[in-house]
Amino acid sequence: MNVRFFWEVGDDFTLAHRGNPYGPLLAIAMAKLGIQYQPGSYDFTRKWLDETRESSDVLHINWLHHFYKADHLSTSIRNLKRFTNNLTYAQSLGYRIVWTLHNLYPHERPFPEIDHDAQATMCQVADEVVAHCQYAADRCAELFYRTERLTVVPHGNYINAYPNELSKADARTALGIPQDARVFVFSGNARPYKGIDRLVETFRKIAQPDEHLLLMMRHSRFNPQYALDYVELAQGTPNITAVSSDFFEREDFQSYLCAGDVAVLPFVDVLTSGSSILALSFGLPVVLPRLGCLPEVVGDNEGFLFDPHNPAGLDQALQAARQADLTAMSDAAIRRARELDWDSIAQTIAPLYRSGEQP
Repeated sequence: MNVRFFWEVGDDFTLAHRGNPYGPLLAIAMAKLGIQYQPGSYDFTRKWLDETRESSDVLHINWLHHFYKADHLSTSIRNLKRFTNNLTYAQSLGYRIVWTLHNLYPHERPFPEIDHDAQATMCQVADEVVAHCQYAADRCAELFYRTERLTVVPHGNYINAYPNELSKADARTALGIPQDARVFVFSGNARPYKGIDRLVETFRKIAQPDEHLLLMMRHSRFNPQYALDYVELAQGTPNITAVSSDFFEREDFQSYLCAGDVAVLPFVDVLTSGSSILALSFGLPVVLPRLGCLPEVVGDNEGFLFDPHNPAGLDQALQAARQADLTAMSDAAIRRARELDWDSIAQTIAPLYRSGEQP
């Protein structure tokens, strides 16, 4: 069976892919079941659908905004209409259509009404919808009226995707962080919804002399200055280290995550979080807001959940981390990550491709 998987630009579904390894990891697991992934085309023309039908059985779509986003509302509307019409045409050709709901809406929303229409339309058209947690499934039903053929499948781990061979001591030496420090680490895209500003403000207010904050930020093409401002701030703040880049090689992640004791990801808005699962995959307990899927990913053994609406919530979570047995929590974090294995995930999704029979 061949599946056209709409992921990042490119045709590489191996771990050599320079991007989020979610797609390649799922593709590798699917291949063990005789299901081959090939890249989808975001042009999504009828000509492309005709040409690929003989060799492809399923269209598995992830982020919808790539099909219609534009600088102007009129163009976005036109693009969405064409995409919707071509989805219906694809079904008439016999393709099965599967959609994974990663976010309720895109993070950047110049035209919010278009985003809602796109999600609602996909829920009407798709043969199968995949949500990463029960909360996401419930919200999908509430917002987009999808109640059937809606399957909860967790987000898989990143254990085999990133090298993890560096000792904590070596990582700290390379970064100039004291060996005896308690290190809170943030890693991820530098965008306002990630809550980096709140993290820095809270840390500067409550930090003890033996504590250090490490920020590993991929700066966004939407606002690269957002990350650079924190790099500049860190240059004058001895207990904060900040690095920013438009791309980190896979080997680079261990240089920062292995230096940490606790990951802190204080999202303002989130549904699913690959960053939290990456932290677990490195054996890091995680400080997270009680939002979206996060309470279904991390429990008291692996992390510290706080009320995002409580102004003191993040403060209290960081202070709780000071009192915790972080060694035991690290062991729990990696155990939790191992539970999110891609082979099990593939076995849950495969029946949706083959016959539509939910497992």
